[in-house]
Amino acid sequence: MASPMALRSYKSVGPEGQPQSSGGSVKGLNIQYVVQLTEVGEGLMAKMYRLNQILDHPDPVNHMFSESFWKAGVLPSFPKICTLVARKFPEHTSKLQLERVDKVAFDSLTDGAEVYLQNLEPWVQLLLDLMAFREQALRLLLDLSSTVITLLPHQNSFILHAFMDLFCSFVRVNLFSEKIPGKMMLQMYNLLHGILRNDRDCDFYHRLVQFIDSYNQPVKGLQEDLNFVSPRIGEVLEAVGPVIFLSADTRKLRNEGFLSPFHPRYPDILTNSAHPMRAQDLANVTSYRQWVLLGYLVCPDELLRVTSIDIALVVLKENLVLPLFRDEHILLHEEYQRYVLPRILESKKIAKAGRTKQKEADLEYSVAKQVEKMIRLL
Repeated sequence: MASPMALRSYKSVGPEGQPQSSGGSVKGLNIQYVVQLTEVGEGLMAKMYRLNQILDHPDPVNHMFSESFWKAGVLPSFPKICTLVARKFPEHTSKLQLERVDKVAFDSLTDGAEVYLQNLEPWVQLLLDLMAFREQALRLLLDLSSTVITLLPHQNSFILHAFMDLFCSFVRVNLFSEKIPGKMMLQMYNLLHGILRNDRDCDFYHRLVQFIDSYNQPVKGLQEDLNFVSPRIGEVLEAVGPVIFLSADTRKLRNEGFLSPFHPRYPDILTNSAHPMRAQDLANVTSYRQWVLLGYLVCPDELLRVTSIDIALVVLKENLVLPLFRDEHILLHEEYQRYVLPRILESKKIAKAGRTKQKEADLEYSVAKQVEKMIRLL
């Protein structure tokens, strides 16, 4: 498991290598750091998973916490105060008059502030690591998308997979972060820090508030963060579309010799029709499908490409949940209806308004209607 130290060491080292691409060099970027940061993302998910287990799988979105949550020793066992500061986030705790909410609990909190602060410290460090991961991952994704001219399966394959692995890791980490009570942890840590430090906020408080608030709805936050790389993701997903179509067509796979070395009509005759390059693509099709599920969720504008709706439909029909880490997942179709459909409807509305002015709007409007229908029928 990658530790936060891996992230800090990444931040302190400058990239040196210049891997070659078909259109030039990836200037100042060593692909090793992309792989390393992807591993850091896996480590962060392992830590969030562990915290989730310790806290008995809380529901921070709906502020539902079990008895085991309060007995875990991570947060002070004062439900009224802890729940209020989370509900009122990002409002500063100094404005909440917490001593009136539960005076006995507030007095106990004040008396044991040092111990409570120490219990929270490693998990607040996790929030800091998540914020640093976001900054570093976005910078690397921008570097790759702006310097590598071609990102296709048969050109720069290694760079493509490293790029998409980091992209998927970044998306999963931030989707998973909604399952931990980050707002409560930060607010209670800063409250305890103020009690011990004459009402002074901790140094990183305001940066973490901004970070957590920007991911109040993780999918929306991801859509905004990844807007700059969206066209490159769309290109990649279009490029892997034919392989996804082939993987879903058993008859074609059989006829092309991928399921058996024998001729489909003449079983006594060996056939050599299976193309090695296509076979390699099929070996990667599980990854390609994950790229599609995550890519169109956080880059919904790319669904307006002419072939994208067919690619998305093939994969969405076969997947009801989106795996995040181990047994943690989100309900895929609900996320598409909640966060992708509104963007498509907005594009449809804009295209409809411009239909009298430009021909391209007719095509965009037509595609938007098809995508809307697909998502509504999921």
